[in-house]
This record gives sequence, C-alpha cells and structure tokens, in this order.
Amino acid sequence: GVTLLPSTLLVFGNPPLGTLFLTSDPDAGLDWPVRVLVYQDAKGDVWVAYTDFAWIARRHGITNREKEFKMASEVIASITSTVQK
Repeated sequence: GVTLLPSTLLVFGNPPLGTLFLTSDPDAGLDWPVRVLVYQDAKGDVWVAYTDFAWIARRHGITNREKEFKMASEVIASITSTVQK
C-alpha cells in the first residue's frame, strides 16, 4: 500500500462574501467555498496551501470585486500564518 503523510483539507467561507463572487461568475463555485490544505512533509514540517485569490479573480474574469478579493486575501493570510508558527 501507499502511505500518505498527515494532511487535512479545511473548507470554510463567508456566505455573504462568497455569494458576491458567485453572482459575478457562477463558475467561481469551482473555487468557493475556500479550501485550505494543511499537510506535513517528510521532514515533519507543516505547510499550508491555498489558491491565491488574485488568480481566482483572473481565472473567472471577475473584475468588479477587487475590494472583496483583497479582504479575503488578508483574512486567509492571517488564518494561515497562525498555522505555520
């Protein structure tokens, strides 16, 4: 068998904020709610990975939600920085 190192996928969001993105482009549902992967590497270090919100905006051509994407980026950076300490 294959042994996987520890990992957890967290799914969370802010429904009012997510709704703004989805009404801009329903395909944004591919990236919402937000998913964060927390995983351990072979050396025992813990890492956090998530999709960059600016990339999500470009992917879906959402140009009318800059303020909201900036806020979401700040929130996710704050949350993930506590995991990596």
